[in-house]
Amino acid sequence: MRLVTRPDFDGLVCGSLTTALEQIDSTLFVEPKWMQDGIVDVRHGDIIANLPFHPNCSLWFDHHLSNEVQGFDTPIVKGRGGYRLAPSAARVVFEYYDQVPLGSDHKTKTALEMIRSDRFTKLLQDTDKIDAGLLTHDDVLHPKGYVLISMTIDGKRTADEPYWLQLIELLRDRTLDEVLGDPSVKEQSERILGLQGTLKDILQKHAQLKGNVIFIDLRGMPDISEVNRFLIYTLFPEANISLKVANDSQKVERTALSVGYNIFNTTSKVNVGALMQKYGGGGHRVVGSSRVPKAEADNDIREILQAITDP
Repeated sequence: MRLVTRPDFDGLVCGSLTTALEQIDSTLFVEPKWMQDGIVDVRHGDIIANLPFHPNCSLWFDHHLSNEVQGFDTPIVKGRGGYRLAPSAARVVFEYYDQVPLGSDHKTKTALEMIRSDRFTKLLQDTDKIDAGLLTHDDVLHPKGYVLISMTIDGKRTADEPYWLQLIELLRDRTLDEVLGDPSVKEQSERILGLQGTLKDILQKHAQLKGNVIFIDLRGMPDISEVNRFLIYTLFPEANISLKVANDSQKVERTALSVGYNIFNTTSKVNVGALMQKYGGGGHRVVGSSRVPKAEADNDIREILQAITDP
């Protein structure tokens, strides 16, 4: 059985849950756009988590507004997975397996006791907080714990795949202190903390306020670590939404667009996920993204800016 998931913190926690309860032989990390474009070889027996649905899979778990599928009209579909507008996909995975009675075989019983433990409760609570952007200024400016660990995962750095696989196991089997003390996690955490000042300087140079919108244009910039995606909102507290433009690190002919509410000023009324669906992407009501052809990018940027600007 194979897990197909997204290389972000929510996707890795989904991996920690599924590998505890299923016989996962391998993990395939893909981007949502690849699923939308139909270029992922999804096979019978695959478990998809935190990604759009594919009919070949055996189990599917997701929570994105734009990925709703007919037949998943209840949060839990026995033998098929789960879908609801939860704070995280990991929460949906947990709710699915939490339905399993403890009177199962020994391995399953042990795994269920583990995911229902105080340690996993804390992990899931923080995953919800991170993925839903329910962070404080202190979380963003001085990240620690699972928040800091989440910032060490940059899905663009495919060379980090061994680290992602290691984190799935660490998050599943170890306490928070043990995870933070792991040499690889410690090294990545120190790297992220050391880049905070550099990222702040880059954002201040390449971001501008357009009414209520923070517009960040990083096209032409070399790859930088942007995993602290909330830092921008501490710099422009008066704005209520952002549009970030960057080179697509995986397909040179595309431009990456992402829109998100200011987590400290959530007064925008835009349904971001629905908006980004119009440009071949998707997401949640308050955050979403798309990857568009470079030739169309400037026109799409103008249209999106107009759509997210307060009247």
